[in-house]
Amino acid sequence: MKYTLYLALATDDKRSVYAYTLANYEGEITSGTFITAGKRGFDDVYCGHVALQRALRKSAKEAGVIQLTVMLDHSLIDSIGFELANVNPSIYPSLCRTTQRIMRRFDKCELAAMGDEEDMQPYEVSVCDEALDALDDCRTVKGRWALLKDTILGSKNIIR
Repeated sequence: MKYTLYLALATDDKRSVYAYTLANYEGEITSGTFITAGKRGFDDVYCGHVALQRALRKSAKEAGVIQLTVMLDHSLIDSIGFELANVNPSIYPSLCRTTQRIMRRFDKCELAAMGDEEDMQPYEVSVCDEALDALDDCRTVKGRWALLKDTILGSKNIIR
Protein backbone atom coordinates (compact mmCIF):
# COMPACT_ATOMS: atom_id res chain seq x y z
CA MET A 1 0.00 0.00 0.00
CA LYS A 2 1.18 3.53 -0.70
CA TYR A 3 1.76 5.80 2.28
CA THR A 4 3.11 9.32 2.64
CA LEU A 5 5.10 10.41 5.68
CA TYR A 6 5.16 14.17 6.29
CA LEU A 7 7.86 15.59 8.57
CA ALA A 8 8.13 19.27 9.55
CA LEU A 9 10.29 21.35 11.87
CA ALA A 10 9.36 24.37 13.99
CA THR A 11 11.92 26.12 16.14
CA ASP A 12 12.31 29.09 18.45
CA ASP A 13 15.15 30.39 20.60
CA LYS A 14 14.77 27.63 23.24
CA ARG A 15 13.84 24.39 21.46
CA SER A 16 12.87 22.67 18.25
CA VAL A 17 9.80 20.56 17.55
CA TYR A 18 9.55 17.91 14.84
CA ALA A 19 6.05 16.80 13.84
CA TYR A 20 5.16 13.86 11.62
CA THR A 21 2.00 12.51 10.01
CA LEU A 22 1.59 9.20 8.20
CA ALA A 23 -1.26 9.15 5.70
CA ASN A 24 -2.60 7.13 2.80
CA TYR A 25 -5.56 7.54 0.47
CA GLU A 26 -7.99 6.74 3.31
CA GLY A 27 -6.70 9.49 5.58
CA GLU A 28 -4.34 10.04 8.48
CA ILE A 29 -2.96 6.86 10.04
CA THR A 30 -0.76 8.20 12.83
CA SER A 31 0.92 11.41 13.91
CA GLY A 32 3.11 12.73 16.67
CA THR A 33 5.73 15.22 17.76
CA PHE A 34 9.29 15.10 19.03
CA ILE A 35 10.75 17.89 21.16
CA THR A 36 14.47 18.56 21.47
CA ALA A 37 16.18 18.96 24.82
CA GLY A 38 19.75 19.18 25.98
CA LYS A 39 22.90 20.40 24.33
CA ARG A 40 22.05 18.95 20.90
CA GLY A 41 18.71 20.74 20.82
CA PHE A 42 19.71 23.00 17.95
CA ASP A 43 21.77 20.51 15.97
CA ASP A 44 19.34 20.21 13.06
CA VAL A 45 21.27 17.41 11.39
CA TYR A 46 21.48 15.15 14.44
CA CYS A 47 17.93 15.82 15.65
CA GLY A 48 16.55 15.63 12.10
CA HIS A 49 17.98 12.15 11.61
CA VAL A 50 16.68 10.98 15.00
CA ALA A 51 13.19 12.39 14.32
CA LEU A 52 13.07 10.82 10.86
CA GLN A 53 14.26 7.47 12.21
CA ARG A 54 11.58 7.44 14.89
CA ALA A 55 8.86 8.41 12.41
CA LEU A 56 10.05 5.73 9.98
CA ARG A 57 9.95 3.10 12.72
CA LYS A 58 6.35 4.07 13.52
CA SER A 59 5.53 3.85 9.80
CA ALA A 60 7.13 0.42 9.49
CA LYS A 61 4.64 -0.98 12.00
CA GLU A 62 1.84 -0.79 9.43
CA ALA A 63 0.78 -4.15 8.02
CA GLY A 64 1.60 -5.29 4.53
CA VAL A 65 4.00 -4.12 1.86
CA ILE A 66 4.65 -0.41 2.24
CA GLN A 67 5.63 1.98 -0.51
CA LEU A 68 6.56 5.19 1.28
CA THR A 69 7.08 8.74 0.13
CA VAL A 70 8.81 10.90 2.74
CA MET A 71 7.82 14.57 2.39
CA LEU A 72 10.33 16.78 4.21
CA ASP A 73 9.98 20.41 5.20
CA HIS A 74 12.38 22.73 3.36
CA SER A 75 14.53 23.23 6.46
CA LEU A 76 14.82 19.44 6.78
CA ILE A 77 15.69 19.08 3.11
CA ASP A 78 18.61 21.46 3.68
CA SER A 79 19.80 19.71 6.84
CA ILE A 80 19.26 15.98 6.17
CA GLY A 81 17.60 15.54 2.78
CA PHE A 82 20.69 16.23 0.72
CA GLU A 83 22.73 13.92 2.97
CA LEU A 84 20.25 11.08 2.48
CA ALA A 85 20.30 11.63 -1.28
CA ASN A 86 24.14 11.50 -1.18
CA VAL A 87 24.43 15.04 -2.56
CA ASN A 88 26.20 16.50 0.48
CA PRO A 89 28.74 14.67 2.63
CA SER A 90 27.22 13.51 5.90
CA ILE A 91 28.15 15.23 9.14
CA TYR A 92 27.26 12.14 11.19
CA PRO A 93 28.05 9.22 8.84
CA SER A 94 26.86 6.46 11.15
CA LEU A 95 23.59 8.25 11.87
CA CYS A 96 23.02 8.83 8.14
CA ARG A 97 23.73 5.15 7.37
CA THR A 98 21.25 4.11 10.06
CA THR A 99 18.57 6.34 8.57
CA GLN A 100 19.24 4.94 5.10
CA ARG A 101 19.10 1.38 6.48
CA ILE A 102 15.73 2.06 8.09
CA MET A 103 14.49 3.49 4.79
CA ARG A 104 15.41 0.19 3.09
CA ARG A 105 12.86 -1.63 5.29
CA PHE A 106 10.17 -0.46 2.93
CA ASP A 107 9.38 -1.92 -0.47
CA LYS A 108 9.97 1.52 -1.97
CA CYS A 109 11.01 4.70 -0.16
CA GLU A 110 11.38 8.05 -1.89
CA LEU A 111 12.34 11.48 -0.58
CA ALA A 112 10.41 14.56 -1.63
CA ALA A 113 10.12 18.18 -0.58
CA MET A 114 6.96 19.83 0.63
CA GLY A 115 5.49 22.52 -1.59
CA ASP A 116 5.95 26.23 -1.17
CA GLU A 117 3.62 28.07 1.19
CA GLU A 118 1.19 28.97 -1.64
CA ASP A 119 0.73 25.44 -2.96
CA MET A 120 0.96 23.23 0.13
CA GLN A 121 -1.30 20.20 0.36
CA PRO A 122 -3.67 19.77 3.36
CA TYR A 123 -1.46 17.23 5.17
CA GLU A 124 1.60 19.43 4.66
CA VAL A 125 -0.22 22.36 6.26
CA SER A 126 -1.52 20.10 9.02
CA VAL A 127 1.91 18.78 10.02
CA CYS A 128 3.42 22.29 9.99
CA ASP A 129 0.57 23.56 12.17
CA GLU A 130 1.01 20.61 14.53
CA ALA A 131 4.69 21.46 14.97
CA LEU A 132 3.88 25.12 15.64
CA ASP A 133 1.12 24.19 18.11
CA ALA A 134 3.47 21.88 20.01
CA LEU A 135 6.09 24.63 20.07
CA ASP A 136 3.51 27.10 21.45
CA ASP A 137 2.42 24.53 24.01
CA CYS A 138 6.02 24.24 25.26
CA ARG A 139 5.90 27.93 26.17
CA THR A 140 3.03 27.48 28.64
CA VAL A 141 3.44 26.44 32.26
CA LYS A 142 1.54 23.21 31.65
CA GLY A 143 3.69 22.47 28.60
CA ARG A 144 6.91 23.11 30.50
CA TRP A 145 5.80 20.77 33.29
CA ALA A 146 4.94 18.09 30.73
CA LEU A 147 8.32 18.61 29.04
CA LEU A 148 10.12 18.31 32.38
CA LYS A 149 8.16 15.15 33.24
CA ASP A 150 8.91 13.60 29.84
CA THR A 151 12.60 14.50 30.17
CA ILE A 152 12.87 12.93 33.63
CA LEU A 153 10.90 9.80 32.71
CA GLY A 154 12.80 9.29 29.44
CA SER A 155 9.89 9.62 27.04
CA LYS A 156 10.38 8.67 23.37
CA ASN A 157 8.97 12.11 22.45
CA ILE A 158 12.16 13.84 23.64
CA ILE A 159 15.26 14.01 21.44
CA ARG A 160 18.41 14.42 23.52
